[in-house]
Parts: sequence; structure tokens; C-alpha cells
Amino acid sequence: MRIGVDARCLEWGRGGVARYLINMLKIWPNISSEHKFILYFQNFIPDDSFLKNPFFELRLLKGPSFLRSHRILAEQILMPLQIKKDMLDIFFATWYSAPLSIGKIKTVVAAWDISYSTNPDHYNWIHRISLGFFSRKACLKSNGVITCSKFDAEQIAKYYLVPLNKICTVALAADKRFNTSLDMTKIRDVNKKYNLPSNFILSMGVIHNRRNVDVIIKSFNLLKDDYKTFSLVVVGRNSTNPKIDIEGLMKDLIKEKRAVYIPWIDDNDLPSIYHASRFYICTSTVDGETLMLKEAMQSGTPVITSRLLKDTIGGNGLIINNPENISSTSKTLKIAMDMTHERKRLIKDGVIWTKRITWDRVAKKSLAFLESR
Repeated sequence: MRIGVDARCLEWGRGGVARYLINMLKIWPNISSEHKFILYFQNFIPDDSFLKNPFFELRLLKGPSFLRSHRILAEQILMPLQIKKDMLDIFFATWYSAPLSIGKIKTVVAAWDISYSTNPDHYNWIHRISLGFFSRKACLKSNGVITCSKFDAEQIAKYYLVPLNKICTVALAADKRFNTSLDMTKIRDVNKKYNLPSNFILSMGVIHNRRNVDVIIKSFNLLKDDYKTFSLVVVGRNSTNPKIDIEGLMKDLIKEKRAVYIPWIDDNDLPSIYHASRFYICTSTVDGETLMLKEAMQSGTPVITSRLLKDTIGGNGLIINNPENISSTSKTLKIAMDMTHERKRLIKDGVIWTKRITWDRVAKKSLAFLESR
């Protein structure tokens, strides 16, 4: 098969979608020698060694710079021209939407969540169109959809009217670099680099309204006087809409040296940040999967999350019943800060559970789904 792959996420900030695709591209050529993968890029081809595989053909979209500077314009205008030339058997759209005018070529769309459709008020009008409108159209038109949790599959079926038998659910895995063995010198260097406190709860990831980071900050503030040895570290770009003043909420805590806010950290420092933290907290009222929870667990850091994300951690963490409620969140934070021996059990169970989920399994399931369409 000639399988086209939208690889543009490798040009952008490498979050969860890029991590998924990188692992697929590393593993797929080893699973089957029957396929040729044609990878499409928008503005430049990254210089990663895994892209130099003989099973890959790399394509850089051609066209005016004003089209190549916009994701959705490049996708809907430039990409179809190149796809039709390449005589594909199937096209795999990894970033939520796909070209709508590629004729009879089969497509599979990866829609990792559809929060832009279920919670449009959290996004500006451009994202509501480029993600919400085009994603729904692409999923409906596609031969199949890949997503990352049962909850997200049910959301896609409900809001996009895609039959569940056309949706493949793959549980994402943490990379091997997240593990319990890490050089203490590296951890100390990273702590010094970001001026981290010695004992802290970590909230990390792009800050969206649905992730309730403002509630976490307010909840910690209620407990700070009773737990003077604990601090709060918040890492992530503030992408809330309507805007929440995260730094403003943390101002007094930062002044008292009880909190640190870091908008961005080097990707290479992620393992050390997890290791340095006492607990990692990530809640949501929309996401059915959050890869960073698994990264923390695999690193030996116990996690705190919401009921919605309980399945993605196999129940191996502390669960907040209502993550939008300050009282409910502070109650769970209190339990975490009081933990001693029970924390060790959470660490052990979390590490064991994450070992069951591997990128090899994800790659085999994903490729089999593409082949079956």
C-alpha cells in the first residue's frame, strides 16, 4: 500500500500528537515491508534521523507563502494537489482534520479529542472553524477515525454521528525516556535551572479552561498555611479562553516563595521535572486521555486526576470527584500531602500498569486499522 501521512505536526511544537506520530514512523517499517509511506510537510522537513528510512518518501508542499503560512489553507488547497499526484491507497490525517477534496482516495482521520466542538466557548472563532468545522466534515467523510479513549470515541459518535464501528481507539503510551532511573545530577541541574522548590506538587501541560488549573491554584492556596513544606509548580502556556489570569492568581504564592510559574520548559527537561515532583496533577472535564499522566506514572511519580481520566491511569492515582470545585480539589490535595506509605504503593502500581501500554502495541493496532479500511 502507498500510505500518505500528514506529518506537519513534526514541524510544530512536539506535543502528544507528534509523539504518537514519531513512534509510529519508527515502528511501522519494522512491522511490514509491504508499505511505502509518503510524508507531507508544510514549510520545512525536519532533520530527524528516523525520517531517512528508505520506506519513506518526503514531500514539501508547494505554493504561495500566504497559503503555506496557514495550516487549514495548506491542508485544503495545497495538500490535495500533491496527494492526487502521489497515487495513494489511503491518506492518514494525524491532526484532527483532512483535505476534503482528494477524490476517491480513502482517508483515516485522527481526532484525539473534539473539545473544540463540545466546548466551543473555550476557543476563538478561527479555531472553531479550522478545528471544529473541518474536523467534523473530515470525520464524517472518512473511512475511519482513530482516537485515544473510549470517552473520546463516544463523543465523536455523538457529536459527529460517526458510527462506533468506524472508530479505532488506541491507548497512548509514554516514551521509554520516562522511567524510574535518572541521574540525580541531572535532576539537581534542572531544579536549579528553573529555580524549583524542594517539595512540590506539579501541574504541567498547555493550560486550557477545561483543565481547571485556576481551581488547583485556589485549592492549594487554602492549604498552604497548614502544609508549609509544600509548594506548587505550574508549567504551561496559558491558552485559556475566556482568559484566566494564571499569573495573577499565583502572584501572592510566588511572592511568598510557595509557588513557581513557568510558561515553557525544554522538552529534554520533562523527565527530571516529573522526578523532582512529589505528585503530578492534571484534571479535565473534557479530555478522555492525557499522555502526561502516563509519563509521570512511568517516571515513578504518583498522580492526581479527575474521574473522567480515571481509566487512562488504570485507577492508579488519587481521584478528584469534582475538579471544577475548590473544596473537592483541596480535599484530594490534602490527602496527597498527608501521604507517606500509601504513596509508595501508588508509585509501584503506576509503574507496573504503564508497562502494559507500549508504542509497539499502538503501532500494530493503528497500522492494522489503516490496512482494514
